[in-house]
Amino acid sequence: MKKAAPVSVTKAPAASAPKSVRANRYLPAPEPARPRRLGRAARAAAHFAKLGAGVVLVLGTAGATAFGAYRLALSSPQFALERVELTSGSHFSEPELLAGAGVQLGENLLALDLRAAEQRLVQNPWVRSVRLARRLPHTLRVDLVEREAVALASLDGELFLVGPDGEPFKAWAAGDAEDLPVLTGVTLDALGKDRPGALARLGTGLSVLSHYERLPVSQQQRPQEVNLAPDGSVVLTVGARGVSLHLGQGPWPKKMLMVAEVLRTFENKRELPGVVFLDNALHPDRVVVRMR
Repeated sequence: MKKAAPVSVTKAPAASAPKSVRANRYLPAPEPARPRRLGRAARAAAHFAKLGAGVVLVLGTAGATAFGAYRLALSSPQFALERVELTSGSHFSEPELLAGAGVQLGENLLALDLRAAEQRLVQNPWVRSVRLARRLPHTLRVDLVEREAVALASLDGELFLVGPDGEPFKAWAAGDAEDLPVLTGVTLDALGKDRPGALARLGTGLSVLSHYERLPVSQQQRPQEVNLAPDGSVVLTVGARGVSLHLGQGPWPKKMLMVAEVLRTFENKRELPGVVFLDNALHPDRVVVRMR
């Protein structure tokens, strides 16, 4: 039997592992990997978050303390109302002001509802505007603007006080001024239908009075009535004997110079006319006098 020929096995050379960079002894060794750091913005955000939490805690504590102190002050006699301070002259007494505002002495000044008190005060027809302010610990300051009556208006037989703006603001009552000139010729119906127009007519009456009262003769012959016709014509009655001055529609300064001359002339004669006509539109310089 023949022997099998021996089989030769040749081993493949083992694959060499890839050489690391360190295998090159001429290169420096790489630095070990480090964990990634938070960015600057992230670190700042974390810092302010911690700071904000502290601030909120402090403010919350302070707020609670302040609220508690305020609640305590609302009932403390240390802030009881003791006096009222008026910033301008007023015909209201202190008790009248307090009653009108719905406030009493001894009330806690911090607990007062000032806006509600102001609303109650302006319901009074004499009050044009009002502003209240606290002056701790015991004073209530009152800035009050009152209405002024400069004339009376006869509206359908009822008298009303009239302010400088021509607005009738209050029905006349006992104790109100009596020695004021009376504006006539305007009705309640006219005020209801055309309030701006009616107020303008009343304003014309006040303008006539203002011009007349600048004359020296007005001290002796006091104005009594101003009648206002719908067409704008005006009749001014002056003096205790009631001299009727028919002024027409103005212009008032010129008409008043003519009135002064006529009245001065007749005063020197110690008699006064009954009616003076200065309303001739075609001949505005013409004066017609009718004696009594």
